[in-house]
Amino acid sequence: MAKKKDEKDVLIVRDEKTGEISVVAGLNADGSPKRTPAKAENAQSFLQFDRHGDVLDNFFKNFFRQCKEPSRFGFYRVAADQADKLLEVIKDLLKDPDGNKEMLAPHKVDTSGYEKKVQEEQAAEKPEQKQEEPKKQEEMEQKNEQNQESPQQTQGNRGYQPIDESKINWQELEEKWGVKRDDLEKSGDLTKMLNYGKSDLVRVSPNFGGEAFELDARLSFKKDSEGNVSLVPHFIRKEQKLDEYKEHKFSDEDRKNLRETGNLGRVVDIVDRETGEIIPSFISIDRKTNEITDIPANKVRIPERIGKTEITKQEQDMLRAGLPVRDKLIERKDGRKFVTTLQVNVEQRGVEFVPGTGRSPRAAQAQEAKNNPIQGQAQDAENAAAIQNGQRRNSWTNADGSIRPISKWSGVEFTEQQKADYVAGKAVKLENVTDKQGFHATMYIRFNPEKGRPYRYDTDPDNAQKVAPSNESRTQVAVNSEGKTNEATKNLKEPLQKGQTAPKDTAQQQQQKRNNKGMKM
Repeated sequence: MAKKKDEKDVLIVRDEKTGEISVVAGLNADGSPKRTPAKAENAQSFLQFDRHGDVLDNFFKNFFRQCKEPSRFGFYRVAADQADKLLEVIKDLLKDPDGNKEMLAPHKVDTSGYEKKVQEEQAAEKPEQKQEEPKKQEEMEQKNEQNQESPQQTQGNRGYQPIDESKINWQELEEKWGVKRDDLEKSGDLTKMLNYGKSDLVRVSPNFGGEAFELDARLSFKKDSEGNVSLVPHFIRKEQKLDEYKEHKFSDEDRKNLRETGNLGRVVDIVDRETGEIIPSFISIDRKTNEITDIPANKVRIPERIGKTEITKQEQDMLRAGLPVRDKLIERKDGRKFVTTLQVNVEQRGVEFVPGTGRSPRAAQAQEAKNNPIQGQAQDAENAAAIQNGQRRNSWTNADGSIRPISKWSGVEFTEQQKADYVAGKAVKLENVTDKQGFHATMYIRFNPEKGRPYRYDTDPDNAQKVAPSNESRTQVAVNSEGKTNEATKNLKEPLQKGQTAPKDTAQQQQQKRNNKGMKM
C-alpha cells in the first residue's frame, strides 16, 4: 500500500487545434494548462500527480471552471518514473490520435466526470446569484451615472495602461546594464519604453563576470505575470537567414518582402509557445537591429486619415491584410504633399511611410508615365493620368481610391454584370477578344490592387490555382499575338485558331511532317 501512495503520474496534453504536444506544468491564470516541451530534460518542470490523491481532481475542477475552451485540450497520463522512456512514444502516437486510438486508450484521461461535476456545482450556485442580480443591477446603474458625470475619473481605471514606472528598479538596471533613467528621459526614449515601444539605439555596458562591455542596443520593458518589470536589450544582429520565425516558415515571397520593405506583407498565424493560443499577427524586421519582431493584428489601429489625407475603406482593408498601399498622395497638415507607400510596421505599432518610397507628386507622375504607358484599346480618353491642382490622379481609380469602372477591353464591350464584377474586384471573362492575327481568343481581366491597374490573365485568377490549367486560347494568344513558338505547330504557315494547339487537319499534319523531315536532312 505504501508503494501505491508514492506512485505518481505526469499529464501529457495535446492541443487539438494546433496538434502541439506538451507536458502539463500547471495552470495559467485563464485556466488553460501551463505547458512545457515534452522532453526528458524538462522533467523538473513537469507537474506530478499522486495517482491516488486529490491533486488531479483539483487540477481538472479548476481547469473546467476557468478555461474558456476546455474541449480544445486532450489529456493523457504516463507514470512519472517512466516518463523519459514513454514521452517520445506517446508523442509519435498522438500525431494520429484517431488511428492509434486503441494504443492510447490506457493513457487517455476521461475528463467527462470532472466536467459534469463542475457543471452541477455551477448550477447549484445560480439561485444565490439570481438573488444578488437586482442589487448588482442597481450598482451598475450607479456606476454608469458616475461614468457619465465624470468620465475622466474612470478613464485611468480601464482600457490602455502604460507600464508602471514604480515597478522598475533603476539602481539595479544601472549596475547591471549601465542604463540611467535621466539619460532615457532626456532623449525621449523613456516615454516610448513605458508605452511598450523601444528606445532608439543607445550605448549599454553589460557586466559579465566582473568585466563591462560597451555595446549598442535598443531597449524595451517587459512585464511578467506578477507585474514585475525587467529590461530587454535588443542588440544589433547580422542579417537574418529568414528561414522561419516562431514556427512560421517563410516563403520566397515572404523573404523578398522582408528584405525590400522590412515588412512581411501579410497577416500570419503565430502560436504562443506558452499558452498555445493562435494569434493572427504582423511581422517586420527592426531596421536598426535586424531583429525579427511581431505584433498581434488586433493591437494595430488603422487610421481613417493621415494629415489632411483620407484613407479609403479599400485602402484600410489592404492595410489590415498587411498589403502595401503604393503611390498614395499624402498632404500634411502644413500643406506639404508627397507620394509614398503605406504599410503596417511592427516597430511603429501601426501604419508607416515605407522608407525609400517618398517622392514629390511630379516625380511620381513622371515615373508612372514611364513604367505604365496608356493602353489605347483598354482605356478611355478621360481616364488618362494627370496632375490637376497639385493632386495626382490614378488613371484606373476614383478620387476615393475605389476601382474606376471601364466599359470595354481590347474592343470587347462589357455586359452590365461584367462591369459590376470588375468594379467589385472580380475577374471578368472575355470570350471574343481578337488577337493580332484576327482570330477570336478567350482571356480574363481583373483589377490588381497592388499595381493599381487592370491585368490580363490567360486563366481565371479568382481560382488562385498554382498549377497552370489548360486554357482554350492560351496557346493561340502566345503564338499569334506574342510571337512565341509551339513545337506541335511551329512549321504551319497559317495562324492558330481558337482552342488550337496542334495541326487542325490532314493537310496541316502533312505540312508539319514535311518540314520536320526537311529540318532533319
